[in-house]
Amino acid sequence: MAHIVVKVILVTATCISATVCDTQTQTHASKATEDSPELYGKAPNVHCSCNCAMPTQTDRQTCDSVDRMQSDLHAVLAWKGAATNLLHHLKNSLQMMNKSLDDLLKKGCSPESSLVEDIIATHVKTIVLEEIDHRIREATEHVISRVKGPDPLGVESGQIPDTQISASSEVNSGHGPRRARLYGVDEGDGTGAWCAKHRNGNQWLQVDLGKLTEIQGVVTQGRFRYQQWVSTYKLHFSTDGDNWWPYTDASGRQKVFQGNVDSNTPQRHLLANPVTARYVRFLILTWNDHICMRMEVLGNYN
Repeated sequence: MAHIVVKVILVTATCISATVCDTQTQTHASKATEDSPELYGKAPNVHCSCNCAMPTQTDRQTCDSVDRMQSDLHAVLAWKGAATNLLHHLKNSLQMMNKSLDDLLKKGCSPESSLVEDIIATHVKTIVLEEIDHRIREATEHVISRVKGPDPLGVESGQIPDTQISASSEVNSGHGPRRARLYGVDEGDGTGAWCAKHRNGNQWLQVDLGKLTEIQGVVTQGRFRYQQWVSTYKLHFSTDGDNWWPYTDASGRQKVFQGNVDSNTPQRHLLANPVTARYVRFLILTWNDHICMRMEVLGNYN
C-alpha cells in the first residue's frame, strides 16, 4: 500500500508541476468528492475552472487526468489507515489461533488422546485457516475496490438499454433520453444529448439500473458541440419507480450538485454516502441556454 501511495503522489506532483496556470488567470477549486479538500487542476496559460474546462481537447484531457489522480490519491489515503489496522488485526488473530490450534494438536498427539480427537483437531485447524485466508482476500479486494473507485454502470457503454432511460419531455425523438449517454455525439438518428422540450424547473432525466444497486456517484456533460448544458441539479432515488427520496447533505438539506460549465468537459460527483436504489433521477434546477444533458451513473451492482 505504501508503494501505491508514493507512486500516486509522485505522478500527481509531476502532472501538477508540468501544468501551471498563468498568474494572471483566475482559478477555481475542483472537488474530488463533495466533501473533500479543495484541489486545483491547472494547465499552462489557460483558465482552470471548477471542473477543468479547457479551450482545447488536450488541455481538458490533461486536467481531467490530474483530477482523477488527485481523487484516487484521496481514496488511497482514506483507506490506508483502515486497511493497515484490519490487516494487523487479522495477523494477530491468526497468530493467536495458530497457537491455540497447535496446543490442541499437541494434546491430540499425546498418548491419552484418541485417533478421532487427533483427526478432529487437524480438521478444525484446516477449516479455520481457510476461513481466515478467505477473510483476508475479501478485505484486500474491498480495499482495492475502494481505492480504484466506482465503476460506470452501463449508460455510456449501452449495457443499459434505451428503454430504461426516460425523461419528463423531449424536443423530438432525435433529442430523446436515449441520447443522454455520456460522451454521446451527433449521429444520423439524433443529437449528442437529451434536450427537454420545455425550459422550466419541472424537467428531469431518469435511468433504471435494472436492479438494486449501490450508487456511488454520477458524471454529467452538456450537449455535444452546442453551448447548452445543465448548471445545477438535485438527485432523487427510488427502489420501485413510484416512491422517491432526495439525496441530502450532512445537515439534512437536499444537496444541490454543481453541473457543467461547458459542452464537453465531464463533471464527476462522488457521493459521500452511497445510496442503494434501482432508479436515479436528475432534477434540473438551472441551465445554460437550453436544458440538455449527457450522463453516467457510478457504483457497484449488489
